[in-house]
Amino acid sequence: MNEVTISLHDRQRSAPAGFTKAAVFYEELDINPNERQLCLEREEVVIPLLPDEYIIIHGGEKFSVGEINQNMEENPDIKHAVCPVLNGKKLESGFTKAKIAASELQERDKVQPPNKLFIELQGQADVFVPEGATILVQEVDSYFIIPAGDDDAIDLELCARFDRKPPKGQKHYKIKIDGVKYKVDRQEMTGKEILSLAGKKYDQWTMNQKFRDGRRKPIEAGDKVDFAQPGVERFETVPRQAQQG
Repeated sequence: MNEVTISLHDRQRSAPAGFTKAAVFYEELDINPNERQLCLEREEVVIPLLPDEYIIIHGGEKFSVGEINQNMEENPDIKHAVCPVLNGKKLESGFTKAKIAASELQERDKVQPPNKLFIELQGQADVFVPEGATILVQEVDSYFIIPAGDDDAIDLELCARFDRKPPKGQKHYKIKIDGVKYKVDRQEMTGKEILSLAGKKYDQWTMNQKFRDGRRKPIEAGDKVDFAQPGVERFETVPRQAQQG
């Protein structure tokens, strides 16, 4: 995991970049949440973070720890609406509260529930946002939404149907070969490995990768296919004799 620099009590320190539960800081700093609170300091407002809330650490965040202030709003208004990226585009209408529920982002999308919310992180696997999560949202955050399948696998056909890129670095992907769906446990496979899922061999069959826009790309035995690339809808096999004829 990438390390970035944050500020705590005006002192610089390193911290893992990415989607972080505030409880991690509470435990690491030995903060008793009944006595003290962790806060993110912005120019316009100080925002308390409860242990079960989340923040995306990008680097440069400024935190402080102090006594619990009963007069501090748990979720304060912010002067300038925060407009994170959603599905590759900056939101035109942002959020005026410092913290939002994951469902508020999902409601901004044309893919209606059931769907899955992910955080896009540079140089890291994309992170699934658990249902019901409360997030301290920042302008530099980037989120995207895909339709939910019937299990924990990322369904490539569903992503292509809604023109969404599949998240990278996931444990399971679901691919479709000749109308049959297969669940795989890695992001990349060779053409030979994909064809073997359908019980076929390259000396008798060839394979095409079919995209949502109708394009077909021949896949050779040693070619690596990245399931996190956008637009992959399904795979089709063709008998070599039929193709040659």
